[in-house]
Amino acid sequence: MNLISYQKDAIVRAILLDTPKPDRSKRHAAVQAGLCKAMSLECRKVFKRTPGILESQYCEYTFDGVRYNTRFVVVGDAAKDTLEKLVQPYKDADAAYSKAEASLTNAIKGCRTLAQLKKAFPEFEKYLPTEQQPTKNLPALANVVADLAKLGWPKKGGAA
Repeated sequence: MNLISYQKDAIVRAILLDTPKPDRSKRHAAVQAGLCKAMSLECRKVFKRTPGILESQYCEYTFDGVRYNTRFVVVGDAAKDTLEKLVQPYKDADAAYSKAEASLTNAIKGCRTLAQLKKAFPEFEKYLPTEQQPTKNLPALANVVADLAKLGWPKKGGAA
């Protein structure tokens, strides 16, 4: 059975649903806590009292090809490269997931038939569609255009 693009996309989505994504929910707090530890004791005291008066930087990540941010983080007097060191593990995790997703997508899309896919990736058997038999009782497709015309198709000013 030949696989259409929609089926291949559905297979990829199903596999990725069973693959844990990097957890982004606590990143901002973890980065801010790391920056706080890197501050001097005096700066940390000021941060705890009034964090808004200290220097802050915009912290940004990319995941699934989409840019997102963790808002501003207070850097204070922490070393200049501290923020990048704290963010790098998250960037690496995002990049690894994106790379695996791209590899999976390319591998699945590279298979034309269900048999090729089963042979290449027997591990994904549970995500694959079953062989389909031709439908014996197709629905009647009479008067499709007439039914649409009754509903007002095409809109006035639209092409017929």
